Amino acid sequence: MRIAKSKPSKPKAMNELEKVRLTQARESLDEAQALLAAEMDISFVLTNLYYAYYYPILALMNEGQVPSTMQSVTLGLFEQQYIKTGIFKREYGDAVRRIFNIKPKCSGEKTPVSGEEVNTRSVLAGAFIHDVETYLEKKV
Repeated sequence: MRIAKSKPSKPKAMNELEKVRLTQARESLDEAQALLAAEMDISFVLTNLYYAYYYPILALMNEGQVPSTMQSVTLGLFEQQYIKTGIFKREYGDAVRRIFNIKPKCSGEKTPVSGEEVNTRSVLAGAFIHDVETYLEKKV
């Protein structure tokens, strides 16, 4: 009896939805940085920065086939499945939670946040997008 050798599994390519979400994340980050450079209202910057973090999370939730119901539920699932397990740095979980909590909930709402914090979160968002993309490219 001959036993067939198993072939090493190849990483799956990212699916189209994951690619779209990462593109949306990059666009949101670019927009946030442009708005910040133009000294626009910080609430616009924060909203775009939030989506720079949120779209990669949606890409991950798609990867795990977890429905993205309410944003707060999605963030909780992300923390549970990707932060607490050590797949991604705690710093990313803290950043997205902070941005979620300080972004304006309605038009005209003022948010007390420093430009320095926004810059720091912006740089971290770029690293997060990169790390999620790397993770999704290597998934098996």
